[in-house]
This record gives sequence, C-alpha cells and structure tokens, in this order.
Amino acid sequence: MDNEEKLPIGEEFIKRGILTKKDVRIVLNYQEEHPELKFGEIVDVLDMCEKEDLLSVLSSNLNVKSAIIDRKLSINPLNFLPSDIIITYRALPFEKVNNVIHIAFANPQDKETVEYVSKLIENEGYEVEIYISLYTTIMAHIEKIKNSKQVRMCFSDTNDSPEVKEEDIGNTILEDIKKKFKRK
Repeated sequence: MDNEEKLPIGEEFIKRGILTKKDVRIVLNYQEEHPELKFGEIVDVLDMCEKEDLLSVLSSNLNVKSAIIDRKLSINPLNFLPSDIIITYRALPFEKVNNVIHIAFANPQDKETVEYVSKLIENEGYEVEIYISLYTTIMAHIEKIKNSKQVRMCFSDTNDSPEVKEEDIGNTILEDIKKKFKRK
C-alpha cells in the first residue's frame, strides 16, 4: 500500500487552488447527469481552469505522462491505428520518436483498452508510450478523423466528398459538448 493516499480528484483540485468547492459541486452535478464523462473531462469541457493545471492534476493522479496536443499533428494517426479504434477508444497516436509511438488517451485508467491499443501498435513493430491529454483535444481530432476523406471513402462509394478545412476541425463536436454542459 502507498505511504501517501491519493485524495479524491475534486479534493486534489481544491488543495492545489485550481478549483473551488463550488466548482467541484458543479462538476459532480454534471457528472450525475452525464455519468459517461469523467471528472477531468467535465472540467475540460466547461473550461474551468488552465489546461496545463488540469493535465497536471490528472497526470499526477493517474500516474501517467501528460501531453498538450496541437490541432495539427506531426503524424497521421491513421497510419498507426484504424479509425474505428481511435474513435471507439479515444486513443490518439500523436507523435513518433524513433521507434516509439506516443498515444494520448482521454481515459488511460481503462487498463484493458490501453493494453489492447498498445498491442495493436506493438504488433507492427513499434514501442508505445502512453499519455493523457485533454478530452476536448482528442475529441476534436476524432471529429477530424470522422470527417476526413480517407475515412468517408471507407464507408461510401463516392470519392467526391468535400475536404475538411483545418479551421473547422472539431467545431461541431466541441460546440455540441459545450451546449450540453452549459453552466447554469
């Protein structure tokens, strides 16, 4: 057993002065209404604190590295994982350093998912490094993947779908999420 017990995540945010008790109650109320979302995902969607602070708490709480991912990735995630895996498991390959693929998860606590996705990449001869990143960032990239011509071609007989503009990436899903979680 650890010498130092971890605080519940809401208390950790309060202890660090990132959120107030009132903020934590707001998050917990939303979580009751939307149990599919984790505490940190709701904090991210509601934009309740600095992204770096959010990732710092999540990273230390989950004992996993964190990454702030740009809108434009240095690799094409579809070169390393099929779109359905990225979309279903919210697992985003975002960087390749030598033979190591860095994968950001919205929920790296799901050990079965992390192991499954890691094995898929390891079976291709790569090593894997696991990260946590912002839920909204991963969802924005998933939206881009869902809308990409390459994915649309897999599900359609036509190749003349319009291209997705860089500035439109993720706007649809992020706007839907923010509407869903508008502060009262």
